[in-house]
Amino acid sequence: MSQQEVVYLDGNYTPKFKASLSILDRGFLFGDGVYELIPIHNKKIFYMDDHFKRLKKSLELINIDPIIVDEIDFEKIINSLIVSNDYTNHFIYIHISRGVDNFRNHIYTENITPTVLVMGEKYQPFGIEHIKEGKKAIIEDDYRWLKSNIKSTSLLANVMIKNKANSYDAYEALLIRDGFLTEGSASNVFIVKDQIIKTPKLSNKLLPGITRKFLTDIISMHTLTFEESDISKDALLDSDEIFCSSSTNPVVPITQLDNKLISNNAGPMTMTIYNHAQDFIKGFQK
Repeated sequence: MSQQEVVYLDGNYTPKFKASLSILDRGFLFGDGVYELIPIHNKKIFYMDDHFKRLKKSLELINIDPIIVDEIDFEKIINSLIVSNDYTNHFIYIHISRGVDNFRNHIYTENITPTVLVMGEKYQPFGIEHIKEGKKAIIEDDYRWLKSNIKSTSLLANVMIKNKANSYDAYEALLIRDGFLTEGSASNVFIVKDQIIKTPKLSNKLLPGITRKFLTDIISMHTLTFEESDISKDALLDSDEIFCSSSTNPVVPITQLDNKLISNNAGPMTMTIYNHAQDFIKGFQK
């Protein structure tokens, strides 16, 4: 990576730590915006079309014209950042806020120009030993807003919940609303029971994760038994295996939930899916 890492901000490439926003940007004042996190594997953009499709949907749901995704050549911008910053295995954020308004007001001015930021971030995925050992999670009430299907930059509840999990030395918090599992604070959640892989049905209560889709594609490709269904808190605690999925770590086994031991280490089905996912990514990198 170059010493002066650059980002893209509103049409310009600029050093990361010199990029700045207006104090009247609605993303800063209200969290009024959406984002995507896209993995880069061996300088290649992973599941790009699916990420751009979800970005358009998020924009549409907050009344920002999604045509901006077609008008701005995000693929070209991302590839420029990959070259300029010498990214190999990395992660790219796209943030789009409603833009800079004339004054601070809950009611936004129509047709203001959105603010567009594209930047890289380096995360280190868990190594195989961490995966085999598994991670601890806690159960937490899902007190977030009821449009969690939007990948919004308004992440205060997620931040509070994730930090609570961290204070318990846990990797993640699994969220329960009205007695049923929704997702994690920063991940989707799968369980395994009697060799059947299950994950909550998509709804306004959880994010349609792209890694979730990647894993369901893997599951289908290898004809594993799978269903999308409501998962009660009791069913979650009675799982044979649990794993979380996110862009930074496609499969993370959960071996302890609160004070209950789910398994001594990562379960066999979880490791099967993990290995299939890693094999797919390795093939994609070639």
